Amino acid sequence: SYHPKLMLKIILYSYTQSIFSGRRIESHLKDCIRMMWVSQNQTPSYRTINRFRVNPIMDKLLQSLFINFRTQLVELNLIDEDSLYIDGAKIEASANKYTFVWRKNTERYNSKVIEQSKEIYRNAIINEVIPELNEEKNEEISIDTLKELEDTLEQKIEDLDNEVSSTEDVKERKALRTKRSEINRTKNL
Repeated sequence: SYHPKLMLKIILYSYTQSIFSGRRIESHLKDCIRMMWVSQNQTPSYRTINRFRVNPIMDKLLQSLFINFRTQLVELNLIDEDSLYIDGAKIEASANKYTFVWRKNTERYNSKVIEQSKEIYRNAIINEVIPELNEEKNEEISIDTLKELEDTLEQKIEDLDNEVSSTEDVKERKALRTKRSEINRTKNL
C-alpha cells in the first residue's frame, strides 16, 4: 500500500502535465525523472492509481486541492489574480493599467475565477479521467499476465533472500526482511 500523500502528489503532478490515463501515469513513473522524484521512486500500478482517484472521498479532496493550489499560487504572486491559465493560454480580465477596481468587484471576480476553476476541473474529470478509467476498467487481466506477475514477485523474493543471507549488518537485514514480507503478502493476495 502507498501513502495517500504520495498518491495525491502523483495524481496532481500528472494532471498538471495533462496526463489523465492511469496507464500513462504508471509509465511516466517508470520513465520520467521528475515523476520518479515526485513519487520517491515508488511505482504504484495503474489499478492502484485508479482505485485511489475513484474513491468518493478522494474526488472531493482532489477538487478542493485543485482550487486551493490555484489560490496559493495567487497569494504567492506566481500568477496574476486577474488571469486564468488554461493549457498555457493567458486570459486577462482587464488590460487597462489605469482602471480603478473596487474591492467588491475583486471579491466577485475572485469567486467567479474559483467557479471557473471548478468548472475546468469538472470538465477535465468528465472529458479526460472518466473515459480513461472506463477504458481501463473494461480490460481483462489475462492468465498469462497473472503468471508473469507471480514470476516477477517470486524472483524479487529470491533476490531478497540472497541479499539477506549475504548481508552482515543487522539493520539492513531487518529492512530486507521487511521488504520480503511485504512482497510475500502481496503475492498471497
